[in-house]
Amino acid sequence: MTELSNTNTKQLTGVLLGICSAACFSSKAIMVKIAYSYGADPLFMLFLRLLFSLPLYIILAVIYSRKAQLNITNNQWMWIVVLGLLGYYLSSLFDFIGLQYITASLERLILFIYPTLTVVLNTVLFKSKLRKIDYGALALTYIGIIIIYLGNTESNTENLIKGSLFVFACAFTYAFYIVGSGKMIPQIGAQRYTAYAMIISTIAVIIHQLSQNGLPDISTTSVNVLWIGIAMAVIATVIPSLTLAESIRLIGTEKSSIIATLGPVFTIILAYFILEEPFTIRQGIGTAFIISGVWIVGQK
Repeated sequence: MTELSNTNTKQLTGVLLGICSAACFSSKAIMVKIAYSYGADPLFMLFLRLLFSLPLYIILAVIYSRKAQLNITNNQWMWIVVLGLLGYYLSSLFDFIGLQYITASLERLILFIYPTLTVVLNTVLFKSKLRKIDYGALALTYIGIIIIYLGNTESNTENLIKGSLFVFACAFTYAFYIVGSGKMIPQIGAQRYTAYAMIISTIAVIIHQLSQNGLPDISTTSVNVLWIGIAMAVIATVIPSLTLAESIRLIGTEKSSIIATLGPVFTIILAYFILEEPFTIRQGIGTAFIISGVWIVGQK
């Protein structure tokens, strides 16, 4: 009886942590949109987000490097750098730029298709075989995108296309990062790999910020923007990455991935109430198609 109770507690804790992770990740687009209303730009917000989260990843890198049994080879370092730049520097920059042009809810839905892109990349790069159901899932996902676009009320078509392309580039580069990570993590460990990738991407963002805009003058920066940067680092970066890892440990990857499908729903709700973004029945139908397609792809 006690063993059953412990199992139930473990499952419930894992589910709650998974929900917490999905909700926190989903708040990122909302925070970015609010920061833009104070005059912040994409590069500066990405700079703040990674800079404030950097101390944790340095600590993790030190801890897991000491625990590591094997040294990292030059070839592995090369791939850590390449994948880190793709997954957290370029991908995040594309995302933040895209949010200048489209709504937070549309951004989240486009970004959410990245699992379907990982399936395609694995098929192209590593000759992985698609299941018959995967073809249907891919069709379902992209039909959902089309439904949302046909019902979009955005009057500025140029902004809609531009923003969507940037966010799609974000999804594609992140999918490439995920595919590459699947090869690297078994070799060097998840925590150590993630910490190194985050540190490398942070260095890249700092160099980009300094070369393009110089050293930011914090004294002239809105206090609200600084607080949003800290909130993004803690709430939308550190907390969800840690809670997701613990959720996976407690209930497994499959259940955690199912819970992650709540992400777009959280973003849509937050965008509706905080940013007052419209939400139509057609958008709801498209969202259901996308979430269903991604959920099917995730069932291996």
